[in-house]
Amino acid sequence: MKSKKVALINLGCPKNLVDAEEILGRVAQSGSTICQYPEDAEVLIVNTCGFIDDSKKESIDTIFKMAKLKEDARCKKLIVTGCLAQRYPEELQKEIPEIDHVVGLKDFDKLTDLSGSDRKREKSSTIQCSDDWRNRIRLTPGHYAYLRISDGCDNRCSYCAIPGIRGRFYSRTIENILEEAHQMAHEGVKEINVISQDTTSYGVDLYGKRQLHVLLEKLSEIEGIEWIRILYTHPRHFYPELVRTIGLYDKICKYIDLPIQHINDVILEKMGRGVTRAHVESLINDLRTHIPKLFLRTSVIVGFPGETEKHFAELLKFVKSAKFERLGAFTYSKEDGTPAASFKKQIPGEAKEYRLKEIMLAQQKIIIKKHKSLVGSTISVMVDEKDKTSGRWLGRTYGDAPDVDSRVIIRENHLKVGDIKNMMITGTDGYDLIGTPVHLPERDEGAKG
Repeated sequence: MKSKKVALINLGCPKNLVDAEEILGRVAQSGSTICQYPEDAEVLIVNTCGFIDDSKKESIDTIFKMAKLKEDARCKKLIVTGCLAQRYPEELQKEIPEIDHVVGLKDFDKLTDLSGSDRKREKSSTIQCSDDWRNRIRLTPGHYAYLRISDGCDNRCSYCAIPGIRGRFYSRTIENILEEAHQMAHEGVKEINVISQDTTSYGVDLYGKRQLHVLLEKLSEIEGIEWIRILYTHPRHFYPELVRTIGLYDKICKYIDLPIQHINDVILEKMGRGVTRAHVESLINDLRTHIPKLFLRTSVIVGFPGETEKHFAELLKFVKSAKFERLGAFTYSKEDGTPAASFKKQIPGEAKEYRLKEIMLAQQKIIIKKHKSLVGSTISVMVDEKDKTSGRWLGRTYGDAPDVDSRVIIRENHLKVGDIKNMMITGTDGYDLIGTPVHLPERDEGAKG
């Protein structure tokens, strides 16, 4: 039987990206040909995001665009999977009849048969518990990758639909994770971005206690891996050994993604975050005290049900005083099936948008000031790409995660993707930095491990 041409369109966060990479590996292993462009494919797979309203809308819009290819191109089959498919399988099939199959997160094995593959593969109960990383087709550039160490979530924040989508928290074994990390290093990966729904809880289910610090120590021993970045931490689950490990090991980027979501105690309790303002302030002080040159990233939610002007003013004042190096802000999204969806005193959309604007304007001033303070200093930068339009090389400091943070515009021609260089910051360009390589030992903030 002739192999089918399959294209996958991925939406959402890096955790979804890992799903997409493993799906592609499964499909390719089963005999299908992977296409880069949807217009060339006979089978289209849309890996959706269904976390908040904006992501759901993007997913729906993308499904409609791909459905149109069934009329205008060679596409014969449209398959929808991912978080939105897990949340609303019947609704999707009913409202968009162009969809041929809706596949939930627990049924990725079905994709190989549904896509028309001509070879059967050994079945596994779920994609997350299998060893599908061995055949994973990475969609990131060759020099960096995402390493998922666990999935699911037990935190039950009142606004979040993830536990209902992804299920209970569970960790991969240290041995299995290290095996994948060694393979990444063998393939030329220099930067590993550690991801999970809650990285700071890693190991508690398998080993009876949090083991992220142990895993990080072992990852630091892998030859070829130069940067290890930690994403998606929870302030309630940080612990002293983890703080010490991040500060001690040079390969671990002095960058922490720490979503606080709010700072007012009333709102934090209603959110189910399990922390108080005092705890958050103490943790931030501890991190900055024990981890020199730390880039601290956070995210906040404005317009949560019951958030008064006074509550918001407290959050805004805290953002101004905490001076996070990186910050993302979001308006509260009323999600089906979450406790917060039924809370009284839902905030009008206009008020939420106004508060979002106020937070972002405050953070803009902080970023501009912090970036100006970096001018004249030397910092470790990874070269990511050469811009096709401008011809300029672009990179990131150790304080910038792929796709979500700032970039460095590099004034140098003789570089290659994946280079890690010490660079003198010579100026700023909006949210970005301008840097020039300097001839110093190749690392100052992060790589001897």
